[in-house]
Amino acid sequence: MSRPRIIVLGAGVSGLTTAVTMSLAGCDVVIYAAEGPAQTTSALAAAIWHPFYQAPDFVYLARARQTYTTMRRLSADAASGVRMRVLTEYFRRDAGAPWWAECASGLERLAPAEVPSRFACAYRMDAPVADAPIYLRYLMTLFLDLGGQYVHRRVSDPVSVLDDADHVVNCCGYGSRPFGDSDLSLSRAIVLRAARDDAVRGCFIDDADPASPTYVVERDDDIVLGGTADLDLTSTVIGERQIEDIVRRCAGLCEGVAALRIVEAHLGFRPMRRVPRVARDARHPRLLHNYGHGGGGFTLSWGCANDVLRLTGIASDASHPAVG
Repeated sequence: MSRPRIIVLGAGVSGLTTAVTMSLAGCDVVIYAAEGPAQTTSALAAAIWHPFYQAPDFVYLARARQTYTTMRRLSADAASGVRMRVLTEYFRRDAGAPWWAECASGLERLAPAEVPSRFACAYRMDAPVADAPIYLRYLMTLFLDLGGQYVHRRVSDPVSVLDDADHVVNCCGYGSRPFGDSDLSLSRAIVLRAARDDAVRGCFIDDADPASPTYVVERDDDIVLGGTADLDLTSTVIGERQIEDIVRRCAGLCEGVAALRIVEAHLGFRPMRRVPRVARDARHPRLLHNYGHGGGGFTLSWGCANDVLRLTGIASDASHPAVG
């Protein structure tokens, strides 16, 4: 019996995770991508598991739970670039534990004395954090080891390659807009990278303001500070005031940030939709879509890839020790 042939379009975190998932299910998979993993928006991400500015949603929760479980497993492999970090999140309103708290391990509410007065409460938990460039290389290596192929190729229309595969999975992010998705928009993100310093231990988040999510993410070799979520802005200019504002907000979450040396500022564009598009194409049943995750690409990656696999009707009969 022949193995199902799959073409995945895109080599960001969604494309690579989908390709690995399909390969583990016994498919022959080829990735077509105009940009390698290091050139994608995913490579610039802080890549911390967290449902940023997301209203309670059961579908989102199921996908985030699957991703948390898989990334926690991956953290046991030093080569993956994934580490479990202590995350402290501050809330402006006390509504109890976060709606997604059931996904996280080690959850505890901080005592009032540990919470700055401008916040109503705070929770501490364990969260997976990926060093994005290392993690993307790890996924690509895993994909190739599983027999997958990577082709540097720009595809102008996913329908044009349907005859070459049993299923085509579009993971092109904002690149899907020319394919006819008018619901897709951009959110500009500015992220700073600081030199590693013992003054900052752990991760800290305040995402009360959707336009200015504030986060400090400790990684092995650096510290990521963010950020912005500028809807529909396409300027590639990063102003000094924007950098100063990010540092100021982050220092409000962790005093040690004030002592950090900023190494560089990065700018990327998140593909935004009201809800991620993880679905079968209405006109072409063998074309599937997996994009539009906004700031949740890493948080939803494995759950969305599993949903795509289910949409194909291909039963998973393979496993790999790295991902369980």
